[in-house]
Amino acid sequence: MGEYDVSRRSFLKGIGLAGLSAGTLGTLGATGIAFADDAPVAESVDAYRQLACETALVPVKKAACPGPRGPVGFEDRDIAASDIASTEDCDIVVVGAGIAGLMASLKAAEEGAKVICIEKMTKGRGCFECFGAVGAKCQEGTEIDKVALLDEMYRSAYWRVRPEPIRTYVDRSGEATDFWQAELDKGQNGFVISKVEQAPSTCGMPALTPLIDTELGFYDSPSLPPDAGVRSGYSGIYVCLEMQEVAKAYDNLDLRFSTPGVQLVRDGSGRVGGVIAKSGDEYVQINAAKGVIVATGGYDANPELMEAWTRPEDYATSSWWNPGWGTTGDGHLMGIKAGAQMDPCPQPVMNFRWGNPDSFYDARTWNAVYFALMINGDGKRFVREDLPFQCVSNAQNAQPGYGKNCWQVFDDAMFMPGDGFAEAIDEFKQKGWLFEGSTPEELAAACGVDPQGLADTIARYNGFFEAGVDEDFGRDLAGTIPFTGTRFFALTTNSCVLATVGGLTIDGSCRVLDTDDRVIEGLYAVGNASGNFFAGNYPRHIPGTSIGRAVTFGYVAAEHAVKGA
Repeated sequence: MGEYDVSRRSFLKGIGLAGLSAGTLGTLGATGIAFADDAPVAESVDAYRQLACETALVPVKKAACPGPRGPVGFEDRDIAASDIASTEDCDIVVVGAGIAGLMASLKAAEEGAKVICIEKMTKGRGCFECFGAVGAKCQEGTEIDKVALLDEMYRSAYWRVRPEPIRTYVDRSGEATDFWQAELDKGQNGFVISKVEQAPSTCGMPALTPLIDTELGFYDSPSLPPDAGVRSGYSGIYVCLEMQEVAKAYDNLDLRFSTPGVQLVRDGSGRVGGVIAKSGDEYVQINAAKGVIVATGGYDANPELMEAWTRPEDYATSSWWNPGWGTTGDGHLMGIKAGAQMDPCPQPVMNFRWGNPDSFYDARTWNAVYFALMINGDGKRFVREDLPFQCVSNAQNAQPGYGKNCWQVFDDAMFMPGDGFAEAIDEFKQKGWLFEGSTPEELAAACGVDPQGLADTIARYNGFFEAGVDEDFGRDLAGTIPFTGTRFFALTTNSCVLATVGGLTIDGSCRVLDTDDRVIEGLYAVGNASGNFFAGNYPRHIPGTSIGRAVTFGYVAAEHAVKGA
């Protein structure tokens, strides 16, 4: 059965983890981000393929993952007591210093626990522009129907999740947000959580469900530098750096960077009582009397896990956006080795439409592609273009070649003054992304699309505006315009992967469950290392549930670990 020859039964039991070797920590030169060690990534990464389910006899296409490769901290081997250079004791160990890990660390420290937070990267990072909450002080006067929100979240997961974690988010996110603001108030840079005024839309597109007004952000924070882009994920990085500064004020909180978590430590009863970490070339065992909180993020920077646990169409022709590249599934692997249950495969990703071949998106194209048609290699539409972003992305990836040959087609009448697109045309052409023609047929010839197919598609689409009904896909024509220009353009586009959002199965207190649905005492999972929350896709039409989950679950897990309730 080739390189993927591994028993599905053994995989599900976690036996397939045997033989994994740890990737050493290297330097990612492309982003200028230093890892814990300057050694190159280990050559033995192919060992990770042992995690893949057997598919040789299943008539589906596999695909190599083109995404980034980050440094793996997890080690699947027996670490002898003689290998451990030192042992330390504390109340809580937090593995990972992104937004969920920092929230957990601050909350546990505020509750009086002795906390050690370890992070394998040189800095903890959280990449986000907004988050969701219900009932925070900054939302006073905003009506949010909890029942409607719960229903929409369950529906968006196709009811393939247990209700308790989602209920925890809806019930406790306001409280967690207020704590977060109180901690940020201790900082020096005036970060302010504020309500984001939303139009009744889904990421700029007409809403297919009633607006759920939960979105919050830091757009009113004057401390963000001009190049941070408050409407980008980079604003979240600055917030995380501020939280790290606040953490220094706690005498009972020790933040350690360049210190990857390697393995969980279990006692004879099965309770997780600590973590083996690596500091330089030495192993250190950190015992945690009250619990270990795994906050290591997803695994979007681990190509082998992407291939094993997600759909090939979700990554095969995608761009990637993650400024940190530290999300390699360490927490998932440590949890599985300790007997944890995980979300079923394939697991959901956070995907995004409008990706460019080498980037998340280019803001200069935003207005033009808002009005554009999505076209495949036959010159035909294949999706309602104003669906939520993940839906358009899925439809694109379902096209031949996993969406390899798709374009946003528009004309010069769809440019908006001041958007910068007209000035960027030559740049995009030089990159090989953009094609132009004076007619649809000429445009089709330029980009290799069927000329008659494209001409017929545009003519048919324009004809829908007279009656005001898109008979093919039901697009809301009131929010767009027909083709009336004299220059026609095709912009190469692909889906974009922002993160994976499947993880270890948890209960409503963020305690990890084993494969028999029993709580693994002492072990918690938060943020994108946790599961039982999303299924199918990340629902972008419900604002901020990913970071909202990270904020809330970090807070809840720490409280439960310290207080036991």
